[in-house]
Amino acid sequence: MKEAVLFQQLLKRKKKLIMPMMIFFVLFYFALPVLIWFFPEWVYSERNSFFIPWWWLFAFFQLIVTWILGWIYWCKAKKHDELIEDLKQGKDI
Repeated sequence: MKEAVLFQQLLKRKKKLIMPMMIFFVLFYFALPVLIWFFPEWVYSERNSFFIPWWWLFAFFQLIVTWILGWIYWCKAKKHDELIEDLKQGKDI
């Protein structure tokens, strides 16, 4: 019984990690097509200090954000794996 409660707590922790990251990623991913659809003049303009269109910068940042979110998830998943191993061995989390 105690293990079931601890496992449920672990699942809640995991959900608290995954859901905000997933919501942010989906919103950030679909922001580029939405911006292109509603504000094409702004997205295609080169009025920035890099002299390239904004959509190129946004697409590049999508790559960076994807890698950062993946790294954060990987770090947090290692901690969750340790907690699962502790749970398997009968330790309290």
